[in-house]
Amino acid sequence: MIDTTTYTQTADSLGGKLSELFGQGARLAPQANLLLREGVHIAENSVVWAGVVVLFVFYLFVVFAYGSHIGHMGKVILGRNLGIRVADELSYLFMRAVRYGLLMGVLMWSLVGVKWLDVVGVRGVGEVAAEWLLPLFVGVELAVGIVQRFVTNGICWLVRRNDIAEGLNILADTIMAFVAIVTTPIVLLFVANAGVSATTLGVVCLVVAVVGLFVFCTKSLIFFIEEKVSILLLILYLCTAILIPIGIIATLAVRNSVV
Repeated sequence: MIDTTTYTQTADSLGGKLSELFGQGARLAPQANLLLREGVHIAENSVVWAGVVVLFVFYLFVVFAYGSHIGHMGKVILGRNLGIRVADELSYLFMRAVRYGLLMGVLMWSLVGVKWLDVVGVRGVGEVAAEWLLPLFVGVELAVGIVQRFVTNGICWLVRRNDIAEGLNILADTIMAFVAIVTTPIVLLFVANAGVSATTLGVVCLVVAVVGLFVFCTKSLIFFIEEKVSILLLILYLCTAILIPIGIIATLAVRNSVV
């Protein structure tokens, strides 16, 4: 707790010395904004908590309405049927479950992003108000997803292999949906906790994200080998659709963060 009386006396004393050294027009820079920023947590606002409630309700809906398809997602991810071959085995309800999982994943990882900034001590991102950070994360994720889908289809169109684009899209959607459904309970605890518990749960979320990305890269490699496509095309795809967007977002967040 800062003693405002002491601070005022100190400011008056320094102000007098500044007047003697630099003239009557010299003034101390205002410190009120710096004092007010102490103790501010960007993850503690009504928008974030509304997002937590929506995620929890959405999670219950997906589990109870499409729970039977969650195991099928795991089979698609871990099985050997890849690409266009697996499309013939996917039902309409399964693909709907995947789409709901994708939407849940967008909100889930957006909450993780805001909470993680809070955990590491970031008190703001540029001039964006704390209440707008969650919608900003959601918008960025949706934009990145659209760009990735465009890049996937564009690269595969260059080699006249639209079937590969369909296979990669199915694989990516299924992995993201499955990870979102499995990870949501951990994320809800992560956002609701603080201190060491929040840090530990946040690390778990990041580990899950890395594992999901590793699984997708591995399955994509197997897919390209089975389809007899150049590995150079896979490297181009991974760099353009995944690594570059992640690098840009991370760089912008670090440069515009206020700790």
